[in-house]
Amino acid sequence: MLGHIVLLQISDAVPASEIDGLLRELSEVALETPGIRAFVGGPKTPGSGMSQGFTHALTIDFTDALARDSYLSGLDKDGVGRRISEMTVGGLGGVLAINIDISDMKAPDDMAPKKLQAKWA
Repeated sequence: MLGHIVLLQISDAVPASEIDGLLRELSEVALETPGIRAFVGGPKTPGSGMSQGFTHALTIDFTDALARDSYLSGLDKDGVGRRISEMTVGGLGGVLAINIDISDMKAPDDMAPKKLQAKWA
């Protein structure tokens, strides 16, 4: 499996509605791509103090590099990639994208599925 991680430094001049639209389009392209396992994206949350100007992030899990490449082709086809570079500070200089192998993802042993706790009312 392949984890695709993207950080975006979106200009303050871009309206929130345009950013929401971009994230929605990225999600739509991803979810239409065969071989996708998960998508999540949104604005940074406060806390780390180490964002280095990046304002938004997204992660996509793919079954393999072929699925990732198909997703990237979809961005070109729909013009979403161009819109990213128009919204980010410095064009593609405001984008950081990396891929990592997540085939051997680890989780704590105590992450067993939780049973629903419900009562008849």
